Amino acid sequence: MYAASQSTADQRTILSLRGVTKLFGEFVAVEDVNLDIAENEFFALLGPSGCGKTTLLRMLAGFEMPSAGTIHLDGKDMSLLPPNRRPVNMVFQSYAVFPHMSVRENVGYGLKVAGVGRGETKDRVEEALSLVKLDNLADREPDQLSGGQRQRVALARALVKRPRVLLLDEPLSALDAKLREAMQMELVRLRHALGITFIIVTHDQDEALSMADRVAVMNDGRVQQVAAPQTLYEFPARRFVADFIGKMNLFTGRLEERHQDRLDIRVEGLGAMAVPTLDSSIFEGRDEVDLAVRPEKVRITSQVPESEGRVRREGTVKEVAYYGDMSYVFVTLDGAFTINANVQNEARSNEPALRPGDRVWCSWASRDMLVLAD
Repeated sequence: MYAASQSTADQRTILSLRGVTKLFGEFVAVEDVNLDIAENEFFALLGPSGCGKTTLLRMLAGFEMPSAGTIHLDGKDMSLLPPNRRPVNMVFQSYAVFPHMSVRENVGYGLKVAGVGRGETKDRVEEALSLVKLDNLADREPDQLSGGQRQRVALARALVKRPRVLLLDEPLSALDAKLREAMQMELVRLRHALGITFIIVTHDQDEALSMADRVAVMNDGRVQQVAAPQTLYEFPARRFVADFIGKMNLFTGRLEERHQDRLDIRVEGLGAMAVPTLDSSIFEGRDEVDLAVRPEKVRITSQVPESEGRVRREGTVKEVAYYGDMSYVFVTLDGAFTINANVQNEARSNEPALRPGDRVWCSWASRDMLVLAD
């Protein structure tokens, strides 16, 4: 039986990557990746298509070999080991269940190939089916199952071999929105029940933020930032991360003066602003900096807002996108650019609070602005 998982804060490192690089001819698919992943951690590799995340996962599985660098699991170098000699298993984007086998036969196939005894195979298959809540469908054929149930078969087939690390390559991408959400919660439940390390590849930021303990954001083959979901969202380190995670208003400003705990910055169309920073030294020698503010930090009013400690500008509502309890409101600021704000909708109202053409004031606190390092 699997042991229950504990908090990742006090867990030891199970997987360590140092300088991992993968070349396909002259093309650099993955470049100099360094990661430490904890035992029992739910870790996500997040990024746009072609950023190298699936190639990195395939190197962990042994389907691709690194061109440089090392991959250690439990302190042992497995960089050049074939897949069948690694204590990992992979669930692919396509379910790849055998259509001519029952659910039970699909789940037990890997144990049969490995020569595990019939009695032990039976026990382990029943345990795996129970974990993914398919024990009552064990004798069905795959064509009698829904997409979510076939995905559970693929999960059970991977879990039955009791891997130290479970690798998931966009396993939910073929499911509809409601089923995706249900399966996300199911994967979190399984991780806690099994006490093994999960590593998922996804391009869906909501999926990564809702499931993972930590997320590595990748772009152009390199890791841009590794952090807990809340840290990535509230304190992105780079412009790419700020733009990729959630919605963000981005500006470029001229750095006029650097103080110990703040930067004096002028943005064309917005004017001068004092933006707090924890470490102004990293901006030494720079003339321009990137700034960001989340749409939910932007306040829209019909009256002139207070000015102390706030950036404010008048503008015209350009577009309103309705999303039930909230709307995304796009406002073209006078003499500047378009800014996105989140506005909570009034309950049971037939009329939108704002319409295109309305004149409004947009404001946000200086402390809510982020200065991006690069």
